[in-house]
Amino acid sequence: LQHYFIQSNLRMRFNSSMGVALAFVALVQLTLARHHLEKETFEVSYDDDWAGVNKVEENVEEPPVLSKRWTTGMCTRAYPYAYQDGRYCCKYSYEKNSWKGNAGCDGGPISQESRCCYLNKYKKCAYNYCSSKQSNAGTKKILSDLTQKIEDKIKNFSSLASLKEFLEIGDNSLEIYQWEFVNKLVEKWQDLSLDDEMVSWIFNNRTIMEKIMTSGDVDGNLYNEALYIIAEIMRQDPSAKTGLKLDLAVAIGLTFSSEVPSLAYKTAIDGIARYHNFSRWADEGLFFEPFYSLNTWLMRYVVGSWATDEEMVWARDIIKANWTHFNNPNKINTVAVKMVKYTLFNDEGTSIHNGNFYYGLPATLEVLHKYGAVCGGISKFAVAMGQSFGIPGLPVGQPGHCAFMWLKNGAYWALGYNSGGWTKSVTHAPVMYSWKRASPFFPIMHEAQQKPDSYRLSERMRIIAQFVEPELRYELLEDATSVCPQNYDLYEDLRSVMSQHKVDEDTIENQLIPYLEDYYEAKFEIEEDVAVGELVSASEFPDHAWYVNDGTGS
Repeated sequence: LQHYFIQSNLRMRFNSSMGVALAFVALVQLTLARHHLEKETFEVSYDDDWAGVNKVEENVEEPPVLSKRWTTGMCTRAYPYAYQDGRYCCKYSYEKNSWKGNAGCDGGPISQESRCCYLNKYKKCAYNYCSSKQSNAGTKKILSDLTQKIEDKIKNFSSLASLKEFLEIGDNSLEIYQWEFVNKLVEKWQDLSLDDEMVSWIFNNRTIMEKIMTSGDVDGNLYNEALYIIAEIMRQDPSAKTGLKLDLAVAIGLTFSSEVPSLAYKTAIDGIARYHNFSRWADEGLFFEPFYSLNTWLMRYVVGSWATDEEMVWARDIIKANWTHFNNPNKINTVAVKMVKYTLFNDEGTSIHNGNFYYGLPATLEVLHKYGAVCGGISKFAVAMGQSFGIPGLPVGQPGHCAFMWLKNGAYWALGYNSGGWTKSVTHAPVMYSWKRASPFFPIMHEAQQKPDSYRLSERMRIIAQFVEPELRYELLEDATSVCPQNYDLYEDLRSVMSQHKVDEDTIENQLIPYLEDYYEAKFEIEEDVAVGELVSASEFPDHAWYVNDGTGS
């Protein structure tokens, strides 16, 4: 981190000198991509990252039979954004970010020239040509109004002390959180409608907006989707407006703003139905005690389970009936290595890397328990068993291996079925994460969330820093690192400030580096060696160890 900050100016000079070369490479890539897209036809595989560009998914409604004459129309309200020369309509206003970097599929705003749609959520145009239904002009107006209100409130604060005093008052935070919410939508060309009474009520509720904006990041900045889900939950269950059920509703909204897949059935899990089941299970006392004191961020890694609700019922039943030794929050996740045998071949000699290893059965928890798995299935089984009892967890990728993280005893993040340690662990897609995919960021965020008042104040300071002059912006961000040193976004913003304006390196040495050096202790090597004595090879094919495929998606 010391080099990261102090040498930022050096890196900028290096990047500047590389500009011509990078531009040339980009031009070549763009030319090749355009040549590829201008061909009359091209094949698309469902296994390819471009899946869904020219193929229509099974759930896409067939367009009505049209006459031979040319017809034009508009996309629907549910799928309002036209792309691919008006032949398809996307649910979201921006493209998928293809790892191939193809033109028209790079995560930018969607347009007629775009070749793909975020999350492949599209419908075929019902006409020969479709235009977009709406724009986010109304959302930009909301952002503009909030910007003006905030600027009017802080225009007389010229010092760090006065501005910080203003931010420490909770009643001043609503418009700050609203601004950040809407700004994230505008960044991704998303729209926000406040016509719905419940949606508007939530948007103007400080407590709820604070939870939404300080409980971890959301894939694609789909905060509007999260808001709509939360509103629907509250319409169906008014008790979701307070207490544990409010945390549960917000966790569901944030997590299910993008689809949460069933591991076994490869279909999307119904988030609102999950809310009602978890709400009932909480009332019935079916979770371990730590669940009832989880914050919203931690609860996301319970409700986001890839196991279906029916599988979680099975998990609780079998533990209570046959595995009582593991019926506590300190051991529940370690039951996986006992309940799921490490198995490369089934009784008929079929490899686990063959799609028929489970005899055509979906890879439910019960099926994994019966027939076995390799590291991917074992780790995902472990995570689901904990989540069934309210313990947060998620699978993580390691070189040639799949391990898992869990909140051991509801107190701290630990690695399970581990072979690579924290430094070689990354969040398993499509689990949402904050800041960076590297797994050590989870313990860092956990520390931040343990002191919610400090973390939230540091976030307000970070957001307001965008409204003040560069000198005060640096002071504000630097002071915020003392308020909540675990808030990684502060350091990213500090880097940005220092790259745009000259900051005395002595200031950085005296203010930032001493703390960062003290903080860099070996805090994240908390490991649970549940794999000791067990075979943890990723595959019987070493050349393919980086692409583990055990029938459970790893």
